[in-house]
Amino acid sequence: MNQQQFDSIENTLTQIRLQAYAGNTNEMTISNYLNNIEICRSFYPLLHFFEVSLRNAIDKALTDYSNGQEWMDILPLDSKSKLKIFNAKQTIELHRHIVTHDRIVAELSLGFWTSFVSKKFSQYPFQGYVLRYAFPNCPKFMRTAKNMQKRFESFRILRNRISHCERINHFKNLTILHAELLESIGWIEKEVADLASKMDYVNSSLNFKVAL
Repeated sequence: MNQQQFDSIENTLTQIRLQAYAGNTNEMTISNYLNNIEICRSFYPLLHFFEVSLRNAIDKALTDYSNGQEWMDILPLDSKSKLKIFNAKQTIELHRHIVTHDRIVAELSLGFWTSFVSKKFSQYPFQGYVLRYAFPNCPKFMRTAKNMQKRFESFRILRNRISHCERINHFKNLTILHAELLESIGWIEKEVADLASKMDYVNSSLNFKVAL
């Protein structure tokens, strides 16, 4: 890669963005940047299976807890959660779709769903029901709001950084996050974890290099 090529890339991606990936040479800087993209790409299938499985499992648990009634209307949710549900309905209507329960579930953010294992709902009986029935394969010693909140928050941060094209290849715990993602999917459904494993190449992506 000559200087003119690097300057053109830097002009488009911006110097401030590439500074985070700076190496001893221009080639190393771009290589670090491409390595980050590949790692982000490798995490996507696992984050996909985790988020979709999580929201569906929690939704099912809350529906069962509410005896089949619309839990979004009858559970004592906090004002922030209620606002997120309202905004989800507004977004669906904005796209000229009929507002349905399933569409609301899909529209709500990962942070909305992870909040059900957070401290703010610890005083409500429905949290215990969620912990037990949304994660049937989770060992009892791990099936606590404190353990899950800490773990799922790290997944949420990872997901958001990937979604916003930010750097993650400087994280020291990527191999831990990788293992915990697969394990957490298995807590919900082992068959889905096995499916996710078939698309998993995180470990090999960590050493991804491009000849420039």
